[in-house]
Amino acid sequence: MSPLGERWEPMEDDRPAAEAAPPDPDHPTLGVVQGVGAFLWWGIVTSCYFKWLDRVSPWELLAWRVLGGLPVLLLILAFRRDLASLGVAFRDRATRRTLLLSTLLISANWFCFIIAVVTERLREGSLGFLINPLISVLLGVFILGERLRTPQAVAVGLAAVGVSLLTWSQGALPVLALILATVSAVYGLLRKRMPAGPTTGLCLEMLALFPAMLALQVYLTVRGETLFLRDAEVTFGLFVGGVVTIVPLVLFASSARRLRLSTVGLLQYISPTAQLLLAVLAFGEEFTRWHAISFSIIWVAAGLYTFDSVRHAPRR
Repeated sequence: MSPLGERWEPMEDDRPAAEAAPPDPDHPTLGVVQGVGAFLWWGIVTSCYFKWLDRVSPWELLAWRVLGGLPVLLLILAFRRDLASLGVAFRDRATRRTLLLSTLLISANWFCFIIAVVTERLREGSLGFLINPLISVLLGVFILGERLRTPQAVAVGLAAVGVSLLTWSQGALPVLALILATVSAVYGLLRKRMPAGPTTGLCLEMLALFPAMLALQVYLTVRGETLFLRDAEVTFGLFVGGVVTIVPLVLFASSARRLRLSTVGLLQYISPTAQLLLAVLAFGEEFTRWHAISFSIIWVAAGLYTFDSVRHAPRR
């Protein structure tokens, strides 16, 4: 699950689970800088990247997250002389059991986030990432049999009130937000059980996705529904998509090794905050008083849950 600070497994539009490594007390400031950089990248750079390419098919954007990202990951592992970790991880039975489902979930997460940006629903996407930790709490209760402390239960209840108000004001459930939050939470639960580290795990998932994404790109090309190699700007944009995907992963993994998980958990709210501000102030998405009320309630819920989780976080 993904409670902040205790058993936190972060994931936004594209983040893998963090390894539970002891913090490095010698470089906490660097860890904070890297963490802030990672979450700002996910919140601003990734959002602006897909907005820039919003004339491209969402399916093609999804394909190039893998086609462009996998070579970058392989180069990183090669530079670290760690390519052998792929074989070691894949030979692990637990990894193989969870790999297929985690691969499907991360691709669904990426696709839903792309849809949120290109269909001018980034505000709703930010809501999904905001309530993601609270959905993780419910997974812990119903799947892992965990018990909620009173502040946690109040936080979940407040989040439910906020979503209900938003549903009532709009006349429809924020389906995209709920899908993003649920998919992210389930992915975090699975990745928690996968022994592979963040870079190795994501590389295995991309390797599993690569044949399907290559076939998808070929299909779009045959159908004449691709802009790849037909538009110079788009072609360049698709190529750099791998870097856009991988840079925050590297920053985040480095940050997680230097900071307590409770600190990293606090930083994760930078992304949905940045996305909401970007959606309303830069992309011109609607933000009514009911949105303000609902988001405020959900922020109170997130703050309460964060405070309780940090207060009970084990000190390593």
